[in-house]
Amino acid sequence: MSGTRNTNFKKQFKPAYFFGHIVLLGIGLILLYPLIFMVLAGFFTKTEFTATVLGIFPIPKQPTLENFKALIIGSTDSSVAMYFRNSVIRTAYNTFWAILTSFLAGYVFARLKFKGREVLFLIMLATQMIPGTLAIIPTYLEFARFPFAGGNDIFTGGTGILNSWWVYLIGGPSINIMGTFLVKQSLEKVPIEIDEAAIMDGTGTFRLIFQILFPLQLPIMAFIAITTALGTWNDFITPFFYTTNDNLQTLPAAITRLSSVGASPGAVINYPMIITLSLGITIPALLIFAFFQKYIVQGLANTGIKG
Repeated sequence: MSGTRNTNFKKQFKPAYFFGHIVLLGIGLILLYPLIFMVLAGFFTKTEFTATVLGIFPIPKQPTLENFKALIIGSTDSSVAMYFRNSVIRTAYNTFWAILTSFLAGYVFARLKFKGREVLFLIMLATQMIPGTLAIIPTYLEFARFPFAGGNDIFTGGTGILNSWWVYLIGGPSINIMGTFLVKQSLEKVPIEIDEAAIMDGTGTFRLIFQILFPLQLPIMAFIAITTALGTWNDFITPFFYTTNDNLQTLPAAITRLSSVGASPGAVINYPMIITLSLGITIPALLIFAFFQKYIVQGLANTGIKG
């Protein structure tokens, strides 16, 4: 019996597979190393971190949990909890509107017939060719000259909606161009007879859109939600350029706040806290991608499947 097992093992064992797994394991460790370093650095105090010559795997002599407490419950820095709350609220808000507007826009281009529809759709797709950095100054001027806001006399004279929550509430929601394209492509694969049958049964437009067509697009909606959430969670430009109030900052902006401490003479930058905050930004993004990556693949694949 044991001889048979050894024979089967020798038949199944291939040196190429073994060395292939060793290589993949090594690559995996290399990719995970920055995350491991960030976790270990989070146990340092800023004084010990500055005075220590760091090795490949830094181990503190007097480990502390204060940085992680500050990240999770804001025990040592109440502003961290506020930054985290702002990030969560802004991410949830933008994700909701991205799902809603992308689906409705995709429905309009896929189902409704009107003059200039294709031209308008091509113009919308063409905006994807414009680098986002080119929109920073025009967006700033748009916010600063927002009508009758921030002391503006119609368009000028004040600060508009800059440095207020309206930057997030008005400037955050937008039509996800890629999401709209995917919804349009997918809805065009759904037979129009489904719409006609539902209307003949007395279904209104609202019920047709949200109770019949929307459930068919759930994989694509999941893709839009995931990509929008990741983009908003990691967004640094919006809070940095359009707000200065500390109460409006998000986690990415918190890193800049802590780094600016070094501008004063003799001040010690709290690198462990900065690294821990970076870890707090990274881990949720990794978890979202790890648990929902199948919906990303499925959402993209569904756009090429005919109904």
